Amino acid sequence: MQLVLALVLTAFSLFLALRGVNFAEVSQALRQVNGYWLLISVGLILVSLVIRAERWRVLLKRQISFRDAFGLINIGYLVNGVLPARAGDAARGVAGSLRGPVTMLAALSTVVVERVLDMLVIVLILVATLPFVPGLRQYLATGSIGGGIPLNLVVAASGLLSLGIVAGLVVMAAFPAKVEAIAQRVLAKLPVAHPERLLRPVQHILEGLSALGSVRAGIEILLWTLALWATTGLYFWTVMHACGGFIAEVNLLKSLVAMWSSAFGMVFPATGGIGSFHFAVREALFWGFALPRELGFTYAVLSHAIAYLLGIAFGAGALLSWGISLRDVMRHGSGATDQESEGEAEPQPQPIPNS
Repeated sequence: MQLVLALVLTAFSLFLALRGVNFAEVSQALRQVNGYWLLISVGLILVSLVIRAERWRVLLKRQISFRDAFGLINIGYLVNGVLPARAGDAARGVAGSLRGPVTMLAALSTVVVERVLDMLVIVLILVATLPFVPGLRQYLATGSIGGGIPLNLVVAASGLLSLGIVAGLVVMAAFPAKVEAIAQRVLAKLPVAHPERLLRPVQHILEGLSALGSVRAGIEILLWTLALWATTGLYFWTVMHACGGFIAEVNLLKSLVAMWSSAFGMVFPATGGIGSFHFAVREALFWGFALPRELGFTYAVLSHAIAYLLGIAFGAGALLSWGISLRDVMRHGSGATDQESEGEAEPQPQPIPNS
C-alpha cells in the first residue's frame, strides 16, 4: 500500500512538473550547462551536509559522533528518496537511537526542531525577497491551492505556525519539570491502567529538547541554521551559474527565490520531492522573472539531481559501511517503538555495529 501511495503521489507531482514542457528545449539547455560550476555546487552540498550533521549533534548534546551523525542524516535522505511523506526524517530518528545513548523519541524530537527552524528561516527569506519580485508577489496574492486556499494565507500560516512551535519547544525545554508535572496530572485522569507508563515517552521527548534550554546551545543551533541556509543559497546560485548559458542575468535574488520555492515544493509528500520540487521552482522563476518554463524546469532538474543523488549515495555508503540494511533499521525501530510506548524498563536495542 505504501508503495502504491508513493507511486501515485510521485506520478501526480511529475504530471504537474512536466505539463507543457518542450523536451527539445530542455535537451538543448542541458547541453549548455557549465560543468565547472556544477563541481562547485557538489562541494557546497557536501558543506551543507557537514553543517546539518554538526547542528544535529548540538541538538543531541553531542551524544553521537560526527561520522555517525553524517551517516544517519544521509540514510534519512536515502529513505526520503524511495518513500513518500518525508519518511526519512523518522528513519533518521529511529536509526539515531541505535548509534548512541539517545532514545528514539528524543532523536525524533530533535528532527522536529530542525524542520521547524528550517521552515521559519525559509519563510523569513521569502518575506525578505518578495518585495523585489512584483510578478511573484501578485501570483501569491491571487493564486490558491485547489481553487480554495489562498497561497499568501498558506505562507503566512506557515510562518506563524513555525514561530509558534519554536516558541513552544523552547518553553518546554526551559521548564521540563513543569511540563512533566502537567503531563503527569493529565495522564493520571485518563481511564487507563498504569498511566505512569505513558509518562515515559514525554520524558524522552523532553530529553531530546533539552539542548534548547541552554542559551549557549541555542545560539550555536541558530548559527548553524543560518550557516546552513547561507550555504544552500550559494548552492542554488552556483547551479544557476552553471545554467548561465540559458539563464540571463544570474543573480542572488533569483537563487534565493528558487531556494525558498524548492523548500515549499518539498513539503508535498512525493517521493524525494520528485516533481513537486521541479514544479515549485519552475513556477516561481516563471512568475517572478518571466523565465520560460522549460528553462526553469531544466534548472530545477539540475539543482534537485545533485542533492538527491549525493544524499542517496552517502546514505547507501553508510549502510554498507555498517553492514546493515534499511530493513534492519526499521525492525530495530519498530521494537523500540513498542517498548517505549509501553514504558517498560527494557534493555537497549542492539546497536548498529561500528565499522
